[in-house]
Amino acid sequence: MAEEIEHWLALNMLPGIGASRCQKLLRHFGSPQAILEADLNELQHVSGIGEYTAKQIVKFRDKLDIEKEISKIEKQKVSIVTFSDDNYPSNLKSIFDPPIVLYVKGKLLPEDRIAIAMVGTRRPTTYGKMVAEMLSKELGKKEITVVSGLARGIDTCAHKGSLSCGGRTVAVLGCGIDICYPPENRALFDEIGERGAVVSEFSMGTRPEKTNFPVRNRVISGLSLGVVIVEAGSRSGALITAECALEQGREVFAVPGNIFNLETKGTHSLIKQGAKLVEKCDDIIEEISCLREVVPASPAIMSAAEVKLSQEEEKVYNLLSFEPIHIDFISKESGLPINRISTVLMNLEMKGRIKEVAGKMFLRVPEAQ
Repeated sequence: MAEEIEHWLALNMLPGIGASRCQKLLRHFGSPQAILEADLNELQHVSGIGEYTAKQIVKFRDKLDIEKEISKIEKQKVSIVTFSDDNYPSNLKSIFDPPIVLYVKGKLLPEDRIAIAMVGTRRPTTYGKMVAEMLSKELGKKEITVVSGLARGIDTCAHKGSLSCGGRTVAVLGCGIDICYPPENRALFDEIGERGAVVSEFSMGTRPEKTNFPVRNRVISGLSLGVVIVEAGSRSGALITAECALEQGREVFAVPGNIFNLETKGTHSLIKQGAKLVEKCDDIIEEISCLREVVPASPAIMSAAEVKLSQEEEKVYNLLSFEPIHIDFISKESGLPINRISTVLMNLEMKGRIKEVAGKMFLRVPEAQ
């Protein structure tokens, strides 16, 4: 690995410095190597650094095991993108405190500049999951990269929705890129690495500590043109992403939900404060001028609603709503026996009108916009 990259890695690994101070040091000294070679007096007289930070740099810079870091990077087949590289994401480069190093699995492409972030609660309702998957799928179909944080809940749905239609998605981690968190998302982690990009600014082996996630959130919004919040409580970490987006001059969108659900208090608060209410993908595109210029026109295809239903299918479909209903209830209300209901439900699912969820529960699928 090039010596210059080793200097970038070393600067990024210094404990307690942070991206903002790194940027100040880079503006003053011009390169990571110059920072790492500067004496205490030179460091502490840089505006915004001070004596304590300068002493931290001097104390730890010779204790870093760069060879071990590089060995892990090569073993994991990770790419390194530094702030000085031409392929550093242009959206992210424009924020106040961009990471100086990105660890990447997969590839960051120039077209990822056309990106929308989607985040929300780790405990979504069925409605929240459906909305996240629907919106991310529509974004993917329009060749808009979906950015999220690989967390449980809405983040997972956002990534899956984009991948399901062949779209691109980028996952930003709050830990080292050699750690999959949450662990149950390993298959999704690997798929994103193959078909999109997994990104982290944290050095190899960094555990998913609570303090890392607010830091991670500014990267999610920074990579994007706007952020969509789907179901977020009043203390949700997704609201930190919304705050980062506003500070970075990004658009903030929020999906309305059930007023009795505590996990929508945050999203409704955002709407009251001026966030754009989102019901469909076009609500996002209409708000961001550059998206209107580059997003391809939707192809003319038959919607699920235009697919003809039999009399039995129509009867059963009209019993369903966007909240899950058990097969026994459907059978009772329709007057059809279970064996017949199972066939009708299977046909409706094949026609894209309904979806089965856990426990033999069924619900309507929102129409694509």
